[in-house]
Amino acid sequence: MTAQEGWQPAEVLSPSQVTQFLHCPAKWYFKYFLDLPEAATPATALGKAFHEANAHNFRHKLQRRSDLPLTDALESFRSSLGQHLESAALVRGVDAVEMLELGTVMFQKYLCEAAPLIQPAAVETAVTGMIGGVKVRGYVDLLDAEGRIIDTKSTLKPIKGISHDHRFQLTSYAMITPAASGLSRLDTVTKGRTVSLAQKSFQIGPADRKYAEAVYPMVQESIRDGIFLPRRSSGLCSRKYCGYWRSCEREFGGVVRDE
Repeated sequence: MTAQEGWQPAEVLSPSQVTQFLHCPAKWYFKYFLDLPEAATPATALGKAFHEANAHNFRHKLQRRSDLPLTDALESFRSSLGQHLESAALVRGVDAVEMLELGTVMFQKYLCEAAPLIQPAAVETAVTGMIGGVKVRGYVDLLDAEGRIIDTKSTLKPIKGISHDHRFQLTSYAMITPAASGLSRLDTVTKGRTVSLAQKSFQIGPADRKYAEAVYPMVQESIRDGIFLPRRSSGLCSRKYCGYWRSCEREFGGVVRDE
């Protein structure tokens, strides 16, 4: 890999870039260095639509101090998810119509149980700052009136607690968002036996900050070393979750599993 003269890769990093590199350097290379478009999957289509519809609702609430009418919010979500599913590469065992119906139930769950109790102060705010000597940027989904950062997720698999990735992301945002109080919350709608909402709050502490300050410069240095190994043993390395599996097979050989 040869960089352009005078250009250094990873001049600016984001929490998602760091997390992606730690999971699979090869995927970081395809996505962020080569800037290859990632083929959408049903899971990513659901995530994008969930994010867009929530942002639409909270922008309305920021101006009007009330959530969108339920029918309007659901129509916005279904339209967004339908568009994303049209461009998604469907995988075995996934039906687009069933995904649309499931997604609507998941989004309605969040609208009815979580959204009414949130008063936003800022929605989809671009933030930048320095962490461990590295310039970091990102977009904060939601900052509420109490200075709490709230991140919303949808997932087709049940989760337990706050994952390392989410804790790192929220820590990073708290460190570079001037109005953040340090209190964060992850709101996750999951599909298990039933659709459920899990809300996990935590306070960013010294150990969280120390970890972020150590990891950002190490990842930046690793990227600049130019070694991008595929992590085929990762639980996220599958045709279902990675839109770069074809590029990965062409570049490195082997077979990326279906599930």
